[in-house]
Amino acid sequence: MKNMKEYLDNLVIKYEIEDFIKDDPIQFCHKFTNKNDIEVAGLISSSLAYGKRQKIIESSNIIIDFMDFKPYNYIMNLNIDDAKIKLANFKHRYTSGEDVFFLLLILNRVLQDYEGLEDIFLKGYNPREKNIKFALTQFVNTLTDSVQGEIQNMRGINFLLPNPQKGSACKRLNMFLRWMVRKGPVDLGLWKNISPSKLLIPLDTHVAKVSRKLGICKRKSDDWITVEEITDYLLQLDPQDPAKYDFAIFGEGVYK
Repeated sequence: MKNMKEYLDNLVIKYEIEDFIKDDPIQFCHKFTNKNDIEVAGLISSSLAYGKRQKIIESSNIIIDFMDFKPYNYIMNLNIDDAKIKLANFKHRYTSGEDVFFLLLILNRVLQDYEGLEDIFLKGYNPREKNIKFALTQFVNTLTDSVQGEIQNMRGINFLLPNPQKGSACKRLNMFLRWMVRKGPVDLGLWKNISPSKLLIPLDTHVAKVSRKLGICKRKSDDWITVEEITDYLLQLDPQDPAKYDFAIFGEGVYK
């Protein structure tokens, strides 16, 4: 365990650097200074964070660009016809322009009633809980419930906003939370009321493969149980900040 901690700590030092930002979708959070803009840009870009990183950045840039780089203002004053026209030909792998439109509509609905996305998340957050699973479940439910009955087919939205209660690893949402909660040269540390110790590892194919190779986890399924198994191991290395090891494990999977 001591050797593993030293090994992973050194990898965190290697990969958790400002240069990481330019090739990662977190760059869209760093384009803004207003908290609401950062939250909206972060949720949109993290929701699209599957597939090749360059394509993720291209797709996210299209959406942020047509918002005139004022994402919160665009959401709060959402022009449905304008958004549908601008997204008519949008496609990001399995995600259609209609799926993204529904995501924007959800943000419009919930942000009429809350000061920001952090306030929605805090509604279900309990610092006495082992981790943020319950809070994340409530967060997703609040978002999706806001358009209940308005969207005939929720399949695309359920993919963009997966629910841990249904067993999903929720890689992109856990990554979004890492961005918002942790403080460092890459992550923003905006959400001060949530402890980094409650975060979970964003589990993608790279993290899963390297974790199994290192013996951090044994399960073969990339699901929520595996997320907790890996995070529980990482908590032994750093009880205050297990998600920092995302840089180490992901970095070894992508850059090595």
